[in-house]
Amino acid sequence: MPANRFLPEEWECRLQEIDLEIARHAVICKIPLLQAGVVERVLADDASVCGGGHEAAFKTLRGLLYMHYTELLHISEVLSPDAAQEIAHRVRLRLGQRIGNQLGG
Repeated sequence: MPANRFLPEEWECRLQEIDLEIARHAVICKIPLLQAGVVERVLADDASVCGGGHEAAFKTLRGLLYMHYTELLHISEVLSPDAAQEIAHRVRLRLGQRIGNQLGG
């Protein structure tokens, strides 16, 4: 098991920062990210899901989504899969409170 250099709260803060940037870029691109299948389309580099000509923001969004999943995988390895899912759940709840239904949720 890899060494844990962060407390669970610090992992949560890191994930929240990534997810806030994901939300910001999704709003810029007018992508209803929380609708079924949309994340998969972004990861598949399907820019047709973008509601405007925001190529740079779309590419950044796609990279941030990969970063999110990599971070969750790392948290799962260092803490536990259950801890990673709990942290991700709390982050999603807080983001939902901050950004409302702007992402199609």
